[in-house]
Amino acid sequence: MALMGGFARIGNNKITILVNDAEKSSDIDPEEAKQTLEIAEANLSKAEGKRQLIEANLSLRRARTRVEAINMLSQ
Repeated sequence: MALMGGFARIGNNKITILVNDAEKSSDIDPEEAKQTLEIAEANLSKAEGKRQLIEANLSLRRARTRVEAINMLSQ
C-alpha cells in the first residue's frame, strides 16, 4: 500500500493507522508513477513562492511514495 500522510498508534496488540489517502500497489501503473515523479521533480525546481514550493513538495512526496510502493511490490 502507498499511504499518504497520517499516523499510526500501536498498543494492546493492535495497530491503528489513519491516513489522508491510500492506494494499493497493484493499482499503480509503474510507468505513469515514474512519469509523475519526473514531472514532480521538474515542478519543484521551477517553483516560485512559498505556496508553489509547498505544493510542489507535497506532489513530490506523493510521487515518491507511489514509486516506492511499486518497487516494494516487484521485490
